[in-house]
Amino acid sequence: MGLVSKGALVGVALLAVTACGESPLESLGLRSSEWINEPTVPTTQPVVTTTPTAVPADRLLWANDEIETESLGDRDALLAEVFSRRQGDRFIQASRFEIAAAMPDVAFPDEAPVGAEWVSSQLVFDNDGSLAGDTAAAFGIWSAEPYTRSRSVAQMVILRVAVDQEVADEVASGESEASCARFSDRNTDQCQIITIADRPTWLLGASGGSTLVWFDSPYRYELFGRSFVSDGTLEDMSDGMIPLDSLAP
Repeated sequence: MGLVSKGALVGVALLAVTACGESPLESLGLRSSEWINEPTVPTTQPVVTTTPTAVPADRLLWANDEIETESLGDRDALLAEVFSRRQGDRFIQASRFEIAAAMPDVAFPDEAPVGAEWVSSQLVFDNDGSLAGDTAAAFGIWSAEPYTRSRSVAQMVILRVAVDQEVADEVASGESEASCARFSDRNTDQCQIITIADRPTWLLGASGGSTLVWFDSPYRYELFGRSFVSDGTLEDMSDGMIPLDSLAP
């Protein structure tokens, strides 16, 4: 084979490159970008969760709803029927329907503390068969079925309602100054007067818990929460009172 000159070799190389197309090196950068991609950073939207702070009242179970009565349309007959169930205690188990019929327009909180599940309910009588003056109705809000566990553990809130027309009218008129002296006979460690739902409300503190007291003619309401129920929760309950008969299923 004869010797090939350097110039001939260069010519052959150029001919081979030209045969591949007009721009044979153009795809080098494209291939490079296909091999090396920008890293993909996964993005997620944060999930916002809220912890419930209250239980709607219409979800609560009423322990005495199964009590049957034939006198809801006759208040006097109703009171006599409930009183006939007395077994020594002035606090007589009564359904919410009986209480609503015996105490027209009586109200109940539209929510309860988180963990509440049950409500106990009683009408309270004097020995002559009339509704008691100090407390006419009482409700217990429980985290367990009433009386299956200790009150100090499972009974979270107690609502007492008294018929107190004269004082309720006096407070509503604003004729007398709201004062902690009104409840000076209570065994309380502290007292302050706050405003809830545009009405003066007494906040009484003691070692076992706090009590809110307010008047809504003709009734006086006393809402007690044990020490593990916050004052803020009690205030929300007081602010959201609704007619008891509106909770009927």
